[in-house]
Amino acid sequence: MKYLVVLESPNKISKVKSYLEKVFPQHSFLVKASMGHITELVIKNEKYPLGIELDTMTPIFNVVENKKDTIKQLISFANEVDKVILATDPDREGEAIAWHLQEQLKCQNKTIRLTFNEITEKAIENAFNNPGQLDYQLVNAQQSRQMIDRIMGFKLSNLLQKAENLKSAGRVQSVALKLIVDTELERKEHNKLEYWTIKQEYKDKNEIELYLDQDGKEIVKDKVLNSQEKAEEVLSKITNNLVVKEIIETEFSKNIYDAYTTSSILQDANIDLNYSSEKTTNLLQHLFENGYITYPRTDSTRLNDDFVRAVHKFIATNYGQEYVGQYKSGKTKENVQDAHEAIRPTNINLTLDKAKKEIANYDEYKLYELIYINTLYALMANETGVKYKVLFSNNGYTFKLNFKKYHFTSYYDLQEIVLDNFDYHFKVGEMITLESEWIAEQHFTKPSPRYTEHSLIKKLEIAGVGRPSTYATIMRTLINREYIKFDNKSIYPTEDGIKAHNLLQKYFSNIINEKYTADMEKVLDRIADGEINHIEFLKLFYNNFILDFNNATSIIFKNSVKCSKCDVGYIIQRKSYKGNYFKACSNFPACKNIVS
Repeated sequence: MKYLVVLESPNKISKVKSYLEKVFPQHSFLVKASMGHITELVIKNEKYPLGIELDTMTPIFNVVENKKDTIKQLISFANEVDKVILATDPDREGEAIAWHLQEQLKCQNKTIRLTFNEITEKAIENAFNNPGQLDYQLVNAQQSRQMIDRIMGFKLSNLLQKAENLKSAGRVQSVALKLIVDTELERKEHNKLEYWTIKQEYKDKNEIELYLDQDGKEIVKDKVLNSQEKAEEVLSKITNNLVVKEIIETEFSKNIYDAYTTSSILQDANIDLNYSSEKTTNLLQHLFENGYITYPRTDSTRLNDDFVRAVHKFIATNYGQEYVGQYKSGKTKENVQDAHEAIRPTNINLTLDKAKKEIANYDEYKLYELIYINTLYALMANETGVKYKVLFSNNGYTFKLNFKKYHFTSYYDLQEIVLDNFDYHFKVGEMITLESEWIAEQHFTKPSPRYTEHSLIKKLEIAGVGRPSTYATIMRTLINREYIKFDNKSIYPTEDGIKAHNLLQKYFSNIINEKYTADMEKVLDRIADGEINHIEFLKLFYNNFILDFNNATSIIFKNSVKCSKCDVGYIIQRKSYKGNYFKACSNFPACKNIVS
């Protein structure tokens, strides 16, 4: 049988074709690529200015100009084969691309949908032996997101351009901007408070610190010592003779590593390798296309059973059975689709020494190294031990000493990290005499730190804003719109960013916020699951949004002067590329009227 296999990326063609021909030599395979999306919502269409038929909430698509030749070629190939395999990426975007391909190629009667999470011989064979059909609910969810983003993006961007000469707004990017500006405002309004701590060095450079005052108030949490005078008063009352008051023992057994999601690998690559989210996203895609890692757009930490068994065998062989962990897939968090397993190496036996010889690009190798080590540690045995909190008393004050005793240090052994493993022995009621001096130290409360790229992505994930495929796009858009800038990794809002935020929050705070955006993601998930009728939801969304939009427009331009030249725009203050201000039509570039 003769097959046409359509992938998204041409970089996958060679590997996928070789695996198919090796495993299924009785068939003939023609493997081609769509090079991503082949269609787009129409732009500047008089009948459908938003690219949407609003009465029926039907998206109006046309073929992307530079994909017309690709479509012609694929149509020709499709006519020559028995079956057309749509093997686009295994997510909503990939499902939508597959649907558009089916529509354009007019091959509904001979279409097969294949998905695979990794480009390996086993995964390709399994996908071919278990074909599926297009999931129209996923397509509905993707197109719903696309239409909502188009409506909000076009309308709000147009309003910002007319009202403030700003560049754009977006459903998700504007929420990310809100987080950044809110933090900046919080920092400016922060009221710095003074407080003092009292400590004394103990053995092994550990410290015993004043914990509770004579009334049982926490010294640090309650800012009890808020002046030097109060600190000195306490110093005059305490001595070096402490009585052991209580010993609190807590056993621990934990693994601080978890298999990578898109969010967590973007964060770690930013921290450890200084890669931007955009750079990491591109490198992940290359590693996936070359068969080194699994699909890189995921919100799950789940790993498949075969891979877990292979890694456990690898750990036992190379490090010893005692280092093998007991894998549990973990509870799925809220807002997690769990459609794909975590980001991991496709082959644990491609060790770092071997990978260094195979992966020519240094940056790609360093990212593979990060993924490989993280995955290995995530499947190792837990670190175990006991945490101790010892409370002492002196003259009515309570002091504390925290330390750990490890039983098993697991992955730390591989990292050659020497942990503080204290071996103190205390008995309740005994007195110890310290040999150093109590030191009082002044502190001041600090405002919330500015976001870095990795901490903003973490916040967006926790808030349920955005999806694995959108984090890098959010950052890139805010940078390109000149709404944010970086200084030593810290993110600052620009003047334009603050202006955009202020206008959006003044008139659209009910939809430009974390909760609304997270709730929208949940609705899209329910559309994908077939629980919500997407047409009804889109109509409800649009009717509510357009009421808010029209109300905001009437208020903003209430006292504005209509442009006498085009009768569409308003005369607003604009800023030239040289930084000079002038009055001109908000309908630029369609209208170039300048008022002297």
